[in-house]
Amino acid sequence: MSEQSMTTRASARHYLLLGALAFSWGSGFLFVELALVDLPPVMVAMGRTAVATGVLYAVARRQGYNLPALTGNGQLWLILATLAVVGHALPFFLMAQAQTELDSNLAGIFIGATPLVTLLVVHFGTHDEKMTRTRIMGVAAGFLGIVVLLGPGAVAGLQNEVGNERAGLLAQIFLILVCFSFATNALIARRMTPLSPAVAAASVSLIATVILLPFAIAVDPDLSLSPSWLAIGAVFFLGAIGTGAATLLFFILVQQCGANFVISANYLLPLVAMVLGVTFLAEQPRPEALVAMALICGGIWLSNRPAK
Repeated sequence: MSEQSMTTRASARHYLLLGALAFSWGSGFLFVELALVDLPPVMVAMGRTAVATGVLYAVARRQGYNLPALTGNGQLWLILATLAVVGHALPFFLMAQAQTELDSNLAGIFIGATPLVTLLVVHFGTHDEKMTRTRIMGVAAGFLGIVVLLGPGAVAGLQNEVGNERAGLLAQIFLILVCFSFATNALIARRMTPLSPAVAAASVSLIATVILLPFAIAVDPDLSLSPSWLAIGAVFFLGAIGTGAATLLFFILVQQCGANFVISANYLLPLVAMVLGVTFLAEQPRPEALVAMALICGGIWLSNRPAK
């Protein structure tokens, strides 16, 4: 598929799905914070993939599909296992671990850099999503919008907002790894076109659950943890919305519009967090939010313009 055909296929419907994906991913930060009150990071990561597996398998079965057979599909399952590691197990654990040390603003700065990393990874990893001047300008405008939205305090906090400097530095390294994981995940997911999005999403979530389960058991072998209903509910919604719905939308969009388009949803995550804060936490919107929104939306449009 050429760059021209890939970008022109981003219709109004695709942009609506991109917004839904951003909401699904963005709401996940809130659910993670609620779950971490009573649960360790690895159990939060495993819980979200387990719930997502059930939801996505039900969707696949309703559509008349089943998971690929284990025999005769070794290469396919290898690709799915790679996606499970770089797209689910590793980043979900690292993000939950990082959020124990960094606040959401700092996390937003790092996650907002994912499209920059993706632009580089996809440029060297594909033949049809190369860097262009307008794409670079769009990615830069989107990242600038995130910085404007979160404010200079978040940028300054990269050095002095964390009480434990060593733990804070490790958390920042974790989030950098998350950026590369998501970028690599988007690149590999382009190869999943033979599978329906629901089957691909369910398979990846299942493998991620199997990978994380032994680590979760090791953390609490005696099942002595007694999380609150709030934490349990947070894990459920994190799995159903922030993981299940998000993974399904991710595969739909990456198959139809390419890696750079789907990863641009990361620019919208701080906007989602702001809307949720205003709606549920009675927070006051920042006055520069409109400027940031214009930069972010303009950056998404510019970075996905068809090549001339």
